Amino acid sequence: MATPKSSSANRKKGGKKSHRKPKRTWNVYINRSLKSINNHMSMSGRTMKIVNSFVNDLFERIACEAATVVRVNKKRTLGARELQTAVRLVLPADLAKHAMAEGTKAVSHASS
Repeated sequence: MATPKSSSANRKKGGKKSHRKPKRTWNVYINRSLKSINNHMSMSGRTMKIVNSFVNDLFERIACEAATVVRVNKKRTLGARELQTAVRLVLPADLAKHAMAEGTKAVSHASS
């Protein structure tokens, strides 16, 4: 009968256990949004991966554009105005307009 290996066999040099960093996903928030629209709908795992990838890509694009806007304006702080400008530059016109409305509503709701 084989005995379980000791925990020291699983450790790296320095005596610490190796830990994988948890993968950050938007799955919880995507599910919440879907359930708020229609409670009876669900997504397959593959669809969730695709939507998660889309959200990550959009986040990266907006973040990079916002950083560029801050750099061009010779500022050191990323504020709501810079983020709004980045969204206008990255998203198409109609989608940007809706994003502005939702973002403004969220900021006013959070600050009050």
